[in-house]
Amino acid sequence: MPAMFFHFAFIEELYRISSNLPYNKIDFMAGNLIPDMSATKKTLSHYRKASYVEGFVAPDIERVKKDLFFPNDPIKFGMYTHLWLDKRFIENVLIPSFIWDLENMRVINPRNGKSWSANYFFSSRGMYSSYTEVKTFMLRDNLIPLEEISKIPTILPLTGIPIFDIRRKKTWRKQLDEHLSKQKKYTGNIFVYPALWQSFQELAEEFIYEHNL
Repeated sequence: MPAMFFHFAFIEELYRISSNLPYNKIDFMAGNLIPDMSATKKTLSHYRKASYVEGFVAPDIERVKKDLFFPNDPIKFGMYTHLWLDKRFIENVLIPSFIWDLENMRVINPRNGKSWSANYFFSSRGMYSSYTEVKTFMLRDNLIPLEEISKIPTILPLTGIPIFDIRRKKTWRKQLDEHLSKQKKYTGNIFVYPALWQSFQELAEEFIYEHNL
C-alpha cells in the first residue's frame, strides 16, 4: 500500500534505530521489493484477508509469518517486512486518518473537511498522487537511500515460492525511476508530510520492538 520509496525509507529507518540487524542490507531491500513485483494476483502475493473496516483488505500476517518469517534469510525476511508494513500502514495509519462514508462511498479528511469519491481517492490522482507530493521532501531529507538502492540487482532473486517467482514485465528499477521522476506540487490535502513520516518512524520502532531487534 505505501509507495515503493516508502518501503525503502522504512528499511533505512530500521537500520538507523537498531544496531542489531545482521542482514545483508542489499538482499534485505531486494526481498522487500519482491511482493509488489509478483505478477500473481495480490490476493495471493499479499496474503489478503478482510480488515476491520468493511471493504478493506490487508495481509494476513499469521500466514505471512508461516511462509516468510525467516530472520536469517534476508530475502524472505525482506518480503515479510514489506507485508508487515503494508498491514500496519493500512490498519494503523490509513484507516484511522480518514472518515470512511461507506453508504455514499466517500472518503473524508477530518483535518481539513475535504472529501473525495472512493474511486478517486484510491486512484493515481488521489492517495498515490499525495505520495508523489511528499516524495520531494523525503529526497530533501535523505530518507530514501538512493546509493544503496542502486546496488540492488535489476533482476531480483528467485524465492522458490511460485506466487512470487512469476514476475511482472516492468522491472522494479523502471517503476522506481517513474515514481522518482514524477513531480507534484505539495498541497497536503490528503497526507501532511511531517505527520506521515512520523507515522513511519513509529511503525519502525514498533517493528524493532515486536521482533526483538
